[in-house]
Amino acid sequence: MTVYLVVSAINISLKEVYFGFLESSPFVGFKNYVQVFRSPAFWNAMRFSLFFGSITTVLELFLGFLLAYFYYSKFRGLRLPFTLLITPILMAPSLFGLMNRILLNNFIGLIPGYIKFFFGLDLDLFAPKNVFWTLVFVDALQWTPFTFLVIYAALISIPPQLIEAANIDGAKRLHIINYIVIPYVTPALIVSGFLRFLESFRVFDTVYVLTGGGPGSLTTSISIYIYRVGFTMGNQGLASAVGMTLFAFMMIPAFIFSKLMKRRW
Repeated sequence: MTVYLVVSAINISLKEVYFGFLESSPFVGFKNYVQVFRSPAFWNAMRFSLFFGSITTVLELFLGFLLAYFYYSKFRGLRLPFTLLITPILMAPSLFGLMNRILLNNFIGLIPGYIKFFFGLDLDLFAPKNVFWTLVFVDALQWTPFTFLVIYAALISIPPQLIEAANIDGAKRLHIINYIVIPYVTPALIVSGFLRFLESFRVFDTVYVLTGGGPGSLTTSISIYIYRVGFTMGNQGLASAVGMTLFAFMMIPAFIFSKLMKRRW
């Protein structure tokens, strides 16, 4: 099935297809690919997706590790806070984005209202200078629990005798984290980081609901760009060419991930 979809997408990307009229569409070779690489809008979308994917991945790994280690140290075995912590990842991204669109709205949102009440700041979180970090905040709010979950699963696999022996020997907390915890959770960090980068790079639902890719094209991710080209403009040959380019680009992190997982940690 996957092979059929890839072959079909390649076939469409080599034709000038508008609104699904595939059989009567002329063969244009690599014209669509040339158009993609010459398009400033494509590179703007790629730049946004790359920055957004990289920043959210690093932030969510850092916060997920801190949260997982704190929970492992203080609340291990408690079910209620664990359930509350992972609740955001159980929600549909579009619904989560819609909730935050209301909460963060400059006129009716609770958060800008509280900021104005306590600090006297009239903050528009969707203004051009703030909107990128608002999207990063919302993504981290929903998906940090995912990295927490994966890292916490790795933490509870650490033999307790190791940490007890280190404590008896007088090892400081920083040394325990550096020499015992980090080596054990490194594969979990790599897996969760890889999965979060893929998801953040091709983000669609949350950004589309919160900003629609705007203002202008400021927050247009590569997935929103493909949607606009394929369904708003109706140029499905060009959209398929962008999709195949993205597919090839995503092989880079997949290759790096496969190399990292072959190492012994």
